[in-house]
Amino acid sequence: MKITDIKQYLFNVTGQYTRNLHFVKVETDEGIYGFGEATLRVKAPAIWECINLLKPHLIGLPVYNIEDWFNRYFTWDAWRNGVIMNTAISGIEMACWDAMGKKMNLPVYAMIGGKVRDTVELYTHLTQVAPTKTPADYAEVAKKLVAQGFTGFKTDPIGKAGAFGKPLHEGEVHPTITRQDMEECVEVIAAIREAVGPKPDIFLECHGKMTFDQSLWLVRQLEPYNLGFIEEPMQPDNWEGFRKLAYKSNIPIATGERLFMRWGQRRLIEEGIASIIQPDFSHTGGILESKKISAIAEAYYMQVAPHNSSGPTATMAAVHVDATNPNFFRQEFPPANIELMPKLYKKYPVIKDSHVILDDNAPGLGLEPDFEVLENSQPYAQNMKDW
Repeated sequence: MKITDIKQYLFNVTGQYTRNLHFVKVETDEGIYGFGEATLRVKAPAIWECINLLKPHLIGLPVYNIEDWFNRYFTWDAWRNGVIMNTAISGIEMACWDAMGKKMNLPVYAMIGGKVRDTVELYTHLTQVAPTKTPADYAEVAKKLVAQGFTGFKTDPIGKAGAFGKPLHEGEVHPTITRQDMEECVEVIAAIREAVGPKPDIFLECHGKMTFDQSLWLVRQLEPYNLGFIEEPMQPDNWEGFRKLAYKSNIPIATGERLFMRWGQRRLIEEGIASIIQPDFSHTGGILESKKISAIAEAYYMQVAPHNSSGPTATMAAVHVDATNPNFFRQEFPPANIELMPKLYKKYPVIKDSHVILDDNAPGLGLEPDFEVLENSQPYAQNMKDW
C-alpha cells in the first residue's frame, strides 16, 4: 500500500477561541485513506507549505515505512527542524497509522502494543468553557464541569491574562507577572476548590510566565488546595529553576509541551525535574515517536499526561498511544472538541463521564471524517493580531 497523494483541509472553529484546525488526508493506491491532524496555532500557512514540501518525497513510498521517512526528514535533516516541520510530519504520520489500521482492520492501539485499559480518562479546560472575570466565575464553571462528569480540569488565571480577566499590564513592551497577579491566582484556586470539594483534580497552567522565586512563592501558597499538578511555571528550558522547584514543591510539576522528539524530552526525563511529562503528540513527531517518548519516561517511573490544544483527530491519535501506556496519567481535551465531533465526523468514539470508550471494532483512529464539511469550510485569517 503506497502513498499516492496528500491533501489538506482547514476548518474554521469559531467561539471563545477562534482558529483553524488543520487536517491531513493521505491517499493510497489501494483506495484506503488515512486521516491526521497538523494543527498549530497561528501557523497554518507555514504548516501547509511544509506538507507541500514533504509531499513529493513521500508519494510512492509504502505507508508502513514510517521509521525510514521519519528519520530521513527529522534525524538526518541538517537543521533538525522545529515545531512547524515537526507538526507537518506528525499530521502525515498519524494519517499513515490510520490507513494501516484500516488495511489491517485493527485499531491503532492494537498495532503499537495493545491496550492496557478499556477507557482513557480526559481532563478539560475551565477557562475555555465560558468567560471568567472573578473567582466566583471560575467557581461556577468548575461546578458545571463536575456536573458534566469531568473529574479533572485545568485553568490558567495566571499566564495568558491577569487572574480576573484583565490584560497583563497593557502597554508594557514585555508583560510580566506581578505579586498581585499571583495573589489573584490563589484567590481563584481557593474559590474553585471550595466550590467543587476535595475530589476533582485542579490543574494550574502557567504558560512559563514566572521566575523561580515567583514559582516557589505560588507553589507554597497553593499547597493547601491539593492541586493535581502545576504546569509550566517557568520557561521550558529553565533547567536549574525546575530542578530547584522540584526539590521544594509538594505539588507535582508538569512540563514538556514545548520540548520536541525524544532528544528534546531527554534532559527533562533524565534529571527528574518534573513528576509528569507533557509531550504534545501532534507536535513531537506523531504516534510512533510519542510511544517511544512514553517508554523512556516509563523507565524513569514518570507519568505522561499528553498536552493537546488541537482538534479531535489529534486527540484520538493521543488516545491510541495513551491506551497502550502503563504510565499514562490524563489526556488533555479541549472542551470545544465535544461539539466538534458530530460536526466533523460521521463516525467518532463514545465519550462518557470524561472517558473515551475504546472500541476494538473501530479500525485506525476510529474516525470517519465528513469531507463535504471540510471542503466547504472557510479558513480563519491566520495572523498574530487575530489570535
